[in-house]
Amino acid sequence: TDYSASSAARATNVKNGTSKLNGKVLYPGDEISVCDNMVPFTEENGYEPAASYANGTVVESFGGGICQVSTTLYNAVLRAELEVVERSPHSMTVHYVELSEDAAIAGTYKDFKFVNSTEYPIYIEGYTTSDKKITFNIYGKETRDKNRTISFESQMVSETPATTILQEDAGQGIGYKAVSSKGSSGYVAELYKIVKVNGVETDRIKVNKSTYKGTNRVVTYGTAGDPTLSENLRAAIAAQDEALADANIAAAVPAQ
Repeated sequence: TDYSASSAARATNVKNGTSKLNGKVLYPGDEISVCDNMVPFTEENGYEPAASYANGTVVESFGGGICQVSTTLYNAVLRAELEVVERSPHSMTVHYVELSEDAAIAGTYKDFKFVNSTEYPIYIEGYTTSDKKITFNIYGKETRDKNRTISFESQMVSETPATTILQEDAGQGIGYKAVSSKGSSGYVAELYKIVKVNGVETDRIKVNKSTYKGTNRVVTYGTAGDPTLSENLRAAIAAQDEALADANIAAAVPAQ
């Protein structure tokens, strides 16, 4: 996956987290917790404060960005067809993979765990490049039929558009309107594994179903000025009627 849009701090965390998983060997039946191999998320352990998700908002925290590491490994594990023990989606969508292809790490309640479900040892190779891409390779003994191929497809089940929230700023004059948050849609999505033998689809297996919260679109109106116009605008805000609020602004602002 690509992390070229990351801040310097987030890039540091991605590189550091990836290095902590590189070189791991799992024998048949061994289980690995990605979180256990990355913690603690502290300065002493090589992490820096960077943007991350918490309770549906973006906050600064040590280790921000490490979910992209676990997500990249998740996609390698799926393609190696290893057994996934635990995987959770992010609370909101991420930009570096399709819906349902992510694997979040969060405190003690979201981890990515998988098992070497093959009959041979596997070796995990993880590295980052100067053009800011993460790669994970999983090495082992290939026992799958050469005529069999797999691919993955993300399907959106539903989309919930962002809700618009109107609020006032009594310190700004009537005519002031600012969109402080553009908002984002919420989604429900499913990931499918598509199996083909000799190029012919033989199976379509649902891998996971993921739900992502949307964020509100927030619009602020200034209400300072003429008492009557201000009262009308406040009524529109109370009714959460953007069209009516805009109409009040248009009536209050003289045509140029």
